[in-house]
Amino acid sequence: MMKYDVVVIGAGPSGLVSTKEMLERGFKNVLCLERSEKIGGTFSRGYDGLFLTSSALFSQFSDFPVKEGEKHYHWTKEEALDYWHRYAQHFGVSERIRFGSEVSDLKQEEDGWIILLANGDRIECDRVVVAIGTNTAPRYPDWAEQLTEIPTYHAKDYKNASGFEGKRVVVVGGGESGSDIGLEISRVAEQCWVSLRGSTGWVTPRIRNGRAADMSTHRGLWKLPRRYGAQVSAAIKQFDGSKDDPVHKALCQLNERVKAEKGIFGTYGTKSMSLPIAMAEHDCKIVDGIEQILDGGRTLITDTGETLENIDAVVFCTGYINKVPYLREEHQVRSPRELYKHVFHPVLRDRLAFVGFARPGFGSQFPLMEMQARYSSHIFKQDLELPESDVMVATAKKDAEGYLSQFEGNTRQITALVDFHTYMDDMASLIGCAPQILRYAFTNPRLWVHVVYGPTQATQFRLAGRGNKFDLARQMILAMPVSRFNHVVKTGLKLQVKELLRRVARRSGRHADAQLGN
Repeated sequence: MMKYDVVVIGAGPSGLVSTKEMLERGFKNVLCLERSEKIGGTFSRGYDGLFLTSSALFSQFSDFPVKEGEKHYHWTKEEALDYWHRYAQHFGVSERIRFGSEVSDLKQEEDGWIILLANGDRIECDRVVVAIGTNTAPRYPDWAEQLTEIPTYHAKDYKNASGFEGKRVVVVGGGESGSDIGLEISRVAEQCWVSLRGSTGWVTPRIRNGRAADMSTHRGLWKLPRRYGAQVSAAIKQFDGSKDDPVHKALCQLNERVKAEKGIFGTYGTKSMSLPIAMAEHDCKIVDGIEQILDGGRTLITDTGETLENIDAVVFCTGYINKVPYLREEHQVRSPRELYKHVFHPVLRDRLAFVGFARPGFGSQFPLMEMQARYSSHIFKQDLELPESDVMVATAKKDAEGYLSQFEGNTRQITALVDFHTYMDDMASLIGCAPQILRYAFTNPRLWVHVVYGPTQATQFRLAGRGNKFDLARQMILAMPVSRFNHVVKTGLKLQVKELLRRVARRSGRHADAQLGN
């Protein structure tokens, strides 16, 4: 029986990029196991109207550019699957995938792992990548079990609004799936409510003035210290509030619910205008969290005392719990924040990596996956070493405390949530692939502009260091648009000047204190 160097579990985007990186790092015997008969993971099973919330340009992997004409485009589910198919074929990943292979048990041996499949097959390997993501086990609020007289659904199983025509429906939870599902149901239902315990995150459109809005997720704004989040939020609110139409008024109403001290830097982005459209055009009503259930769910009372009557169905968009069903109990993690950099278990160390267990507040999850896959491949190949286990634990704890401090309110429940720019730069420092931004300012100003004011997506981390593909990366980055001189850029520049003056003042103060001390 062949013993594999690496087995990757899952052929979603995180599994595909992990397999590709292992092959690129020189591992010969790499196998990718996928329980279904197609690639794409949870994305392939998403609802019919699914559009990626990050643009195609932001969602692309670092060394496989999107098609011409997709710079400000958002893929449908089918288009994303087509990109991943082409990516897998281009890098020789497709031939490494074994479909119809559901893992039932993962057992650690002294010299590796034994993987048991549901069909009874046994596979041996040295190292494992778990790349199934966090969207596996649906999460429900405690009161869900009291809904005995009405049908209930979870976003995981929702496909379309068929069957909700003329019904009175409560959608529980916001975020992008809650927004999109809320709009679809609002279009056909007699009445749709969306229940929010807190906010739906910071709502922003996918497209502004014909351009992908995430082109503004750039270093020009997001390298600001996070304490400036409230001022950034105020500027964005002022801009959105200047648009005198019902949809933007609904958008502002939703964003007023964000109470995080750091504003946009202290929450996650809901990159969808679906909920504001549902409110403005289809009479969708926003209510607070559900507090009391009567008549088996036919009547619901919110925590502010509002009564919702004659309810026909409830759809839960309440996220997922973190559980890998085939991992032994001693290897389970309650939260990705217990892992070193959301990737490595402090006990299992370099024998197993979790890839795809991080979600950005703003930005895109696909660059995060790729950075995790790159780091894992270097650790597995022993090009890089993990710190001692106690240091891994301490680092994970410190990182978790930082994120819990930054992300407030209902974002605390999203245990995979990370700050995109902080996380990407942190991983780049571990790999040794950070872009040399200051150098570009003097040697290649055009590239500098694109790195600072273009989207901070994965290709920037192919310009230098380990795994660099400079010529390809430079070509791809220079082909990307840069942000216009808009309200986001202006706010970023204003606050950068403010921060520079603050630092100069502090240094001057320290210098003066030193002179007095002498």
